[in-house]
Amino acid sequence: MFQSRIAYAVCMGLAAAIAAYWIRRRQRSMNLDTAQRVGILVGGLVGATVAAKLPFMLAGTFAGGNPLDLWFNDGKTVLWGLAGGYLGVEFAKWTFYVRISTGDTFVIPVAISIAIGRIGCLLYGCCYGVATNQNWGLRFSAAEDGGSLLRHPAQLYELAFHILFAIVAAYGIRKGCGTRHWMLLYLIAYATFRFFSELWRPELRLAGGLTFYQWSSLGIGLGFSTLLLWRLRVEKMTILLNKAPESKLGI
Repeated sequence: MFQSRIAYAVCMGLAAAIAAYWIRRRQRSMNLDTAQRVGILVGGLVGATVAAKLPFMLAGTFAGGNPLDLWFNDGKTVLWGLAGGYLGVEFAKWTFYVRISTGDTFVIPVAISIAIGRIGCLLYGCCYGVATNQNWGLRFSAAEDGGSLLRHPAQLYELAFHILFAIVAAYGIRKGCGTRHWMLLYLIAYATFRFFSELWRPELRLAGGLTFYQWSSLGIGLGFSTLLLWRLRVEKMTILLNKAPESKLGI
C-alpha cells in the first residue's frame, strides 16, 4: 500500500464536513435555537478531539515528550474519541439547557464519517493489522517489516462495522425501534467490536494479557451499558407513572 498523507487529510476533512452538515440537517426540525445547535456541535467536536488525543499525550508526556508536540502528532483513538464526543455533547446540552434527546441525530452521520476516516487510514497505511496468510491481506510499507508481509486490513474491517451499524440504525430509527438510544447502542457495540478486533491488531499486551484498547473497551462498554440500563429504567418508571390513576398517585 502506498502512503499518502494528503489522501489521509482529505478523508478526515471530508468526514468532518459530512458529519457536521448531516447532523445540522437532521437537527433542523428540533426545537433548538442557533446557540444551542452550535453549542452541541462544538461540545461534541471538542470532547471527541481531546479524548481521542488524551491517551497518546499522557503516555508521551510520562515518557518525557513535549505535550504541545504530542498534540500535533498523528496518534489518536476512535474509541476514546467517540466516548469523549458523547460526553462533550451531554455537557453542552446541560450548559445550554437542552432537555431533548439528540443522540439519534448523531449516530448515522458519525458512523459514516468514521467509515470515511478509516479509508484515510488505509491510504495512509496506519492502523494496520497483524500478519496473515489470507489472500485478502495487504502489505503496508509503514509496518515494521516494511511491507514484506501480508497483514489484516483492520481499517476495512472497521469500515464495514461502521457502515453496517449505520444501516441498522437507519432502519431502526425509521421503524421507531430503540428511539433515543441509538447513540448509546452504537458506543456499546463499537466497544464490543473493538475488544475483539484487537485479536488482529499488533498492540502491546498489558495486565491480564489484554491490550490498552481492550481494557478501554471494557470500561467504556460497561459504563455506557450501565447508563443505557438506567435510562431504560427511568423511561419505564415514567410510563408507569403517567398511566397510573390519579388516586394512586395521591393527587
